[in-house]
Amino acid sequence: MRTDKLFVTVCIFILTFFIYIYADEPDNTAISKDGVNISFSKQGEGEPTIILVHGWSNNKSIWNEQVSYFSKKYETVAIDLAGFGESGNNRSDWTIENFANDVVAVANKLDLKKIVLVGFSMGGPVVVETANMLTDRVIGIVLVDNMQNVEMKVPEQMIGKIDSVMMDLVTNPTQEKLVKGGFVTRDPESAFKLALTMLDNPKVGWEESLRNSIRWQNNNRTEELLKLQVPVLAINSERMPTNTEAFKKYVPSFKADIVPGVGHVIMWDAPEKFNSLLEKDIQYFVSGEKTK
Repeated sequence: MRTDKLFVTVCIFILTFFIYIYADEPDNTAISKDGVNISFSKQGEGEPTIILVHGWSNNKSIWNEQVSYFSKKYETVAIDLAGFGESGNNRSDWTIENFANDVVAVANKLDLKKIVLVGFSMGGPVVVETANMLTDRVIGIVLVDNMQNVEMKVPEQMIGKIDSVMMDLVTNPTQEKLVKGGFVTRDPESAFKLALTMLDNPKVGWEESLRNSIRWQNNNRTEELLKLQVPVLAINSERMPTNTEAFKKYVPSFKADIVPGVGHVIMWDAPEKFNSLLEKDIQYFVSGEKTK
């Protein structure tokens, strides 16, 4: 009898523990490896799942047009990396690896099995690292306006200057800076208003993550690309030439679509064109799955 009572007591304790844990973790939040709360949105159904990863200084709302479009056909997930949007900023080490852990946490929370990773700007390095962590679940990567020249390195003495310019852009934003910096070319007034909503954050970890992103590209990029076991495609603007041949040294199947007349934020300047190219890339990955 005592054994039965002990068993029931233990079961009640375990049940209460898990209820407590999951009550503190809403459906739209995952816990990253270092304990940071990661906010995400999920819409639609159907495989593969499209995971959209934003760049430095922005958040998941940068993908609103894509979520609306792709969720009609696929499960579509947009993530706020730590320090951005609605995610937590209680992080001490702002590395690309830890940002990748944010994406992994969401993939695990949703129990995703077949994933296409889409990474814009700083999100590009993040999805590369993520693919190397989720080797059995990712079927393809789409890089958006980043890694145009994988063999180019930024001199260490230049990192501080880049950091100064970019931090000024986000702490003292103007429409003129947005256009002059090549971020948008069409309807800059609307784009600036959207940008301001993203910049209304404490900016904890922003400077560190910017520096670590540059250092990742200097020190880790080619090594991580060589590890990849999935195809990589790109959608880039023409503002910076894409060195396809250099990329193919590390990922032989690499291909890039170049969109003319747009700024860095391609999906804002040309959402319809961007969506059609991304749909084509998704179908390419799915076709590759069927032939394996």
